[in-house]
Amino acid sequence: MPSEVTPEIAEWLTDPAVMEGLNAPQKAMGLDAFRAYVASFDNLKRNLMAILRRPDDMPLGLAVMEVDLRHRLGSLHLIIGDPDNRGRNMAFEASVVLLRHFFRERKLEKVTFQPLARNQAAIAVCERSGLRLEGTLRSHRIDGRTGKRIDQMLYALTLEEYEERTKMAEAAGLIRLFAGPGLPA
Repeated sequence: MPSEVTPEIAEWLTDPAVMEGLNAPQKAMGLDAFRAYVASFDNLKRNLMAILRRPDDMPLGLAVMEVDLRHRLGSLHLIIGDPDNRGRNMAFEASVVLLRHFFRERKLEKVTFQPLARNQAAIAVCERSGLRLEGTLRSHRIDGRTGKRIDQMLYALTLEEYEERTKMAEAAGLIRLFAGPGLPA
């Protein structure tokens, strides 16, 4: 919600490391502009969620989910905004929860993630999360820093693949139960 945006969260969007991953211009949006941006999400087709650390609910990052209701597919974008939590498995942990949300709660049938080819951290999260490389979009984006064209990767996971991997992980005892407010184990 716009009222939940703190100056610390708004500052994430001025961090060159965050903006490099998003391939976005590195200019400050400002707290009020960011709150207006947050208000533009409808939480049905366009979703913006905070990634929180339990038990103190400290905001660590953001997840943007775009949903195509007709075709039951979604795309995911993750930002670990808090620099102290980058490289500490937070994006992977968030992806586990978000994939469960996409497939189990939202009843989607396919999820995609499209990191830039230079974003090795995002590619590692895709591969560790079991997403399959569907292709490379050659010279698909213009680098916000250099102005040169750069490749973008297309990773995806279908409901069937998710269910198969979940069953294998459950059988191996690797699945943790998620529980929390409004979320049964």
